[in-house]
Amino acid sequence: MKRFLICVLLVFGSVSTAVNAGPELRIGMMPAVNSIPLIVAESEGFFTAEGVSVELEMFRNQLYREAALQTGRIDGSVSDLINAINASIGGFAVRVTTVTDGLFALVAAPRATVRTIADWNADSTRSVSVGLLTDSIIFYSLERLLERLGADIRKISPVTTLQVPTRMEMVVAGRIDAAVLPEPMTQVAVSRGAHVIADTSVLAETPGVLVFTPRALAEKAEQLRAFHRAYNRAVDAINADPDRYREVIVARAEFPEIVRDTMIIPRFQQARLPTRAEYDDVAAWMIGKGLIRQAPPFSSIVAETVSW
Repeated sequence: MKRFLICVLLVFGSVSTAVNAGPELRIGMMPAVNSIPLIVAESEGFFTAEGVSVELEMFRNQLYREAALQTGRIDGSVSDLINAINASIGGFAVRVTTVTDGLFALVAAPRATVRTIADWNADSTRSVSVGLLTDSIIFYSLERLLERLGADIRKISPVTTLQVPTRMEMVVAGRIDAAVLPEPMTQVAVSRGAHVIADTSVLAETPGVLVFTPRALAEKAEQLRAFHRAYNRAVDAINADPDRYREVIVARAEFPEIVRDTMIIPRFQQARLPTRAEYDDVAAWMIGKGLIRQAPPFSSIVAETVSW
């Protein structure tokens, strides 16, 4: 994995000198619902109205997104607190400027015997093979979801799958008992016979965030203020009439057409920083899993001085 990331960094590094001209901010997205406010801000012209030129780039691979961020090809990205902490420990500090609102679901294979939380708890001796990423927001969200619903997290038998489409295909084919999928991939799986056991809408928060490089925060402060104002305008527009944006969301994010009417669009929050309690919970989980020995200080990850 590290060797692959180094190769990706070299590729992006070779083109980084060619991207000096152009938009004031370049932002990376992933094909999930927490990118929706960015898509709507672009389609409604909110970035332009707030006086900032923004280019949104969709990434299908998390490693390519991280490489683009580290080489300066993009200024910021949709990400999560776990990635931000790992980046800091790895020597590349990014700063969190706001939480985002994602949605994950634990889905069961079409012929799985575990289809509800009651099924999950029925046999305390049987483990459940679950497709996920162990060092990720996916695993954190799954454990917090099961704990919230009173289910035994010790039954999770992780099956590491980096690519979300691969994970979905595995669960639909019955090669694993269940998988954790982001919305709207959950709806694709359901359309092919999978069953939703539970989703993270029952949680107060998931640790999705927007991160920016320290250089962007230092050199593009005014542009970032304008960006977050546009983000807030998009949040208001989506919350007022989410169905209005289904067509543009599916087209811009390149979601499968089949999810246009079934995709769950969350109620989004205005831009705000993560709380110290939210950060501490993620950090404690990472330490408990042996992913890190010690968490970086809150102030080194969260851009406490920003005001949108």
